[in-house]
Amino acid sequence: MSTRQFPKGILPVLPVADINETADYYVNTLGFTENFRQSSPEGQSVNSQLTLEESTLMLNLNPEKAELEGGGVYLWIRLFQKNIDEYYKALLKAEVNVVEPIGDQFWGDRSFVIKDCNNFFLAFNQEIQK
Repeated sequence: MSTRQFPKGILPVLPVADINETADYYVNTLGFTENFRQSSPEGQSVNSQLTLEESTLMLNLNPEKAELEGGGVYLWIRLFQKNIDEYYKALLKAEVNVVEPIGDQFWGDRSFVIKDCNNFFLAFNQEIQK
């Protein structure tokens, strides 16, 4: 893990019931990098910051809100370096829950949507190269 860093602009914060389980899923299954994990004085993990390319999000320990089945949160994660088709195949191999399969969109993106281990919708998209 690297040192604490905070991106410019909006930082989405997702309420989860288990920081360690969720952060490990994002790192080991979805290929994110964990920037830091913060613990309470009692040693319980309470926050984790994760990055995939230029997209950063925070996980926050909040069991009450985590029960809302993702709360309708729908995050768009823009890919610039990864090949979206190869990334999609890797996530299929990891048996993620695909909600919308990969496809070209009329606005010029190639995208797919998954539900993560806490039922948040993550839409991965990339501009179609002409």
